[in-house]
Amino acid sequence: MIPNPLFDLAGITCGHFLVPFWTFFGATLIGKAIIKMHIQKIFVIITFSKHIVEQMVAFIGAVPGIGPSLQKPFQEYLEAQRQKLHHRSEMGAPQGENWLSWMFEKLVIAMVCYFILSIINSMAQSYAKRIQQRIKSEEKTK
Repeated sequence: MIPNPLFDLAGITCGHFLVPFWTFFGATLIGKAIIKMHIQKIFVIITFSKHIVEQMVAFIGAVPGIGPSLQKPFQEYLEAQRQKLHHRSEMGAPQGENWLSWMFEKLVIAMVCYFILSIINSMAQSYAKRIQQRIKSEEKTK
């Protein structure tokens, strides 16, 4: 699904107003997984079906004056993209992976690792705090 900063803002707002987690999660699940996903899927299937794309190319050719001159390059571009998407290299990876995508992948991996480490650190601190409180309460009762 496409990232949406407004959804992040909605999540922050719900957290600020103490909306219960399961209420927020349930609404998010219904909205994203059931409603939005099906709408996007139908849109992509209809928009990029071969028949619709051929109709759009024909409409471009029907534009008076510049239509026929635009139709052929556009049709060649679409065919090149189709060939590029359907014919992968033998290793299964897309051809021509550049350094920017490699760096972005490493950045995402580093962010996920940092997130996991911060969760472990937070859980360890919480556990240590509980142990200290238990020790203090046992000392007070003696």
